[in-house]
Amino acid sequence: MRVRGRLRDPAWMGVVLVCAMSLLSIVTMAATRLLVAAEDAIIPTGAWPWTADGVGVRPLTSSSVFHVDDVVVAIDGRSLADWAGAALSPPWLLGAKPLGTTIQASVIRDGAVVDLSAPIQQFPVARLGGAPVGLVAFAAGAMILALTLVVRRPRATALRLLLVAVACDVATIVAWELSLQPTDLVVPTPFLYAFGVASVIGIVFWSALLHLLVVYPVRARWLATRPAAVGVVYVAPLAALGIGAALSALGGGGPLVWLDRLGQLLGAVCSAMIVLLLVAIVAAWRRTPVPRRPQVRLVGITLFIAAVATLLLTTLQVAIGREPLVTRGVEALFALPVIAAIAIAVVRDRLFQVDLLMSSRARIVAAREEERLRLRRELHDGLGPTLAALGLKIDAARAAADDDPRAVAPLLDEIRADVRSVLTEVRTMARGLRPPTIDSLGLVGGLRQQVEALAGGTGIAIDVVADELPELPPGVEVAGYRIVVEAVTNLVRHAAATTASVRLIIDHDMLRIDVSDDGVGVDEGAIGVGTRSMYERAAEVGGELTIGPAPGGGTVVTALLPLGSSPRPAEAPS
Repeated sequence: MRVRGRLRDPAWMGVVLVCAMSLLSIVTMAATRLLVAAEDAIIPTGAWPWTADGVGVRPLTSSSVFHVDDVVVAIDGRSLADWAGAALSPPWLLGAKPLGTTIQASVIRDGAVVDLSAPIQQFPVARLGGAPVGLVAFAAGAMILALTLVVRRPRATALRLLLVAVACDVATIVAWELSLQPTDLVVPTPFLYAFGVASVIGIVFWSALLHLLVVYPVRARWLATRPAAVGVVYVAPLAALGIGAALSALGGGGPLVWLDRLGQLLGAVCSAMIVLLLVAIVAAWRRTPVPRRPQVRLVGITLFIAAVATLLLTTLQVAIGREPLVTRGVEALFALPVIAAIAIAVVRDRLFQVDLLMSSRARIVAAREEERLRLRRELHDGLGPTLAALGLKIDAARAAADDDPRAVAPLLDEIRADVRSVLTEVRTMARGLRPPTIDSLGLVGGLRQQVEALAGGTGIAIDVVADELPELPPGVEVAGYRIVVEAVTNLVRHAAATTASVRLIIDHDMLRIDVSDDGVGVDEGAIGVGTRSMYERAAEVGGELTIGPAPGGGTVVTALLPLGSSPRPAEAPS
């Protein structure tokens, strides 16, 4: 049933598709390097040294016939520009033939053309094991953390986006470390196309991070009214890359110059995405409720520092045609604290609410047992003696009916008063378990009645406006009712408002509640018992709540409650 549910979830299928593409590109690049022999030289991805005549290379081993900064201009008597043009044109891999035991390469070395006979050999496995420690630690740590979190809460949007970002980043890291080789244009090998896919996936990495900051730790308000706008985060950078690539091809200079321009274009697109990411980090911090800020502070700081370092030291340098100021390994050292900060926050502050299902179940079990004890005490100590006394009075009335009929009337009056008292007590107990107005009037009707009672005599005009609501989970109904009542109580007592509104709308699979007023505003640092209870009510059903200034002045309380997330004590966490 869970698998079928996942297949019906378009967002989850998107996650699977992107992760599958990342994995396929990783496997293709690694398998090609391990199985397909090639020359003992690579094209450094950091420098990206393409010119109209050829491309710069670096030797893979000390015994290589290539030297540092050699520029390969021809292979087997054919210019590298011709090889590149053929490799980038259809039918691509069809008709590709393996290399022989050697290739004849012409390189520019110290200003002169030198002909080399380069042996074809297996890619050195030591190259894979010699990747920078920081890069390996970052990739491994990020992947382990993302998979662990998603397995525990597969429906959490933030965790899905984290997994997508990590998968895309790992594919990009593998491409960086394995690098292109000149003969990838000659054969051409599948590595060339997997490398291109990994480069595009690298942009999806930044888009996923930006999307993550839009929905976490608190959803941006514009997302509720324009949910489709989040698609721009993915489409715009890819469209910019595609349009830029087309315009670069029209600029002339041949395929090698075009490849050089692609590197700069990719750096420019990534730089723009990082700038947007920095803005998103600040915006996410500003809309995060004060009680939750300690939970995300360390993650936000480390992510901001890593983004700035990547922008200034790497992507911006590539965009302006310069070599990065640091190696990929050093760049990874700036990103490694982000993973450590997330891990610390998960353990210490329950970041992403990974333990929400388990802790909610524990709280529900404890609350259920406390409620049973309370009901037992009230039944045993309240209703029990009262009903026993009623039985005795009925026996006395029955005896008096035979001996003195006139004495029956006072006893019946006492019995009637006791019965009314019992009914009142039963109603009070039922009201404590669930607001009765929800059952009799519905959520909206019950809220209108309660809001009218709270605002009566205060002079505050409070409107309750609601969409036509579907049948809601009981937990969501009660949580929404309690949140609105507490928010209205607070504004009546403290806001000094003249008008206010309560709005309930269905936003996709969420019940959105907005309680706004035109009062004096809110002190975000003041968290009382009532305010804390609103946060807890939202969290118990897997939702979120924010309290902040309203656009036109005053205060707005916004709650987003998932319609399918009412706690189920019997269900174990995934």
